[in-house]
Amino acid sequence: MLGRVYPFIGAIQLNRLRPIALENMLVELRKRKYRGKPIGEATVQKYLTVVSAVLSDAKRNEIIQKNPARMIDLPLTRRTTQYIPSPVEIQKLLDALAKEPRHYRMFYLLSMCTGCRRGELCALKWEDFKFSRGGLLLTISRSRSVVPGKGVVEGSTKNGRNREIVLSSDIRGIFLSYRRRKQLEARLAHRELGPYLFTDALGQLIHPDTFTKRLRKIYESIGFPKEYHLHTLRHYYVTSLLHSGVDKQTVADLVGHADTGFLERTYCHPQQEQKEQAAGAMRAMLRPEGEVLFNLAAACPAKSRSA
Repeated sequence: MLGRVYPFIGAIQLNRLRPIALENMLVELRKRKYRGKPIGEATVQKYLTVVSAVLSDAKRNEIIQKNPARMIDLPLTRRTTQYIPSPVEIQKLLDALAKEPRHYRMFYLLSMCTGCRRGELCALKWEDFKFSRGGLLLTISRSRSVVPGKGVVEGSTKNGRNREIVLSSDIRGIFLSYRRRKQLEARLAHRELGPYLFTDALGQLIHPDTFTKRLRKIYESIGFPKEYHLHTLRHYYVTSLLHSGVDKQTVADLVGHADTGFLERTYCHPQQEQKEQAAGAMRAMLRPEGEVLFNLAAACPAKSRSA
């Protein structure tokens, strides 16, 4: 991460580094793009945090008297509202997916059961799946993304790290059925089975946007809110794990987050039923064994008209 900020402040001696230089660095970082999209404010501020840690160490060793990074006023990062389907909606979606072509069914099911990003799913190869203890071990090591001016580009994952996900025996059965179908499809077309999972009838890779657009149509056909999108399935996976008691660090590792910070800011919010449980708990406190502790109307009599 320090390599990213070095071009902006690397030539400045520590005792000559001023807040204005760091502010200019942040301005330039906000202009940078990652796979065609501007990097988020939280990421920009993370760069400053790393620089600040280095400067704090320099101050502790009396190389500098003040840490200029601590003198910068940063804008508040907005907490994006996330939407998560209810169990009833998920069942409705699964019923709709049962009528879709196999590659769509497999893609969206894996999205729900792995929390993988769209690009990671599009880059999946048969070799990424290994059989283990009745289930499957899936290795995520690459991603295919749409980059303006370059088309679809394959590269590393978002954080540059590989990760492994264990899939259940149910998913193993569905995976085997899908692979047999793709093998038959290739044989009937007199060609070899390609290395990638998600290809069309001709064996060509399917464009990532195709999966996004198809799911939008499915959502519309079953009356889902317009706020739902493909990433909603990833959100469903994460929230389901957290609400099932899986620890935050494990969930962060499974979905490819470097730490639990983003997870806590983005995903750790209560579902509607949990809010209703909280309301019910409060009601039980105020009405033990069905009795009313106090009568609000009696405690606050209406004022007389003459008042």
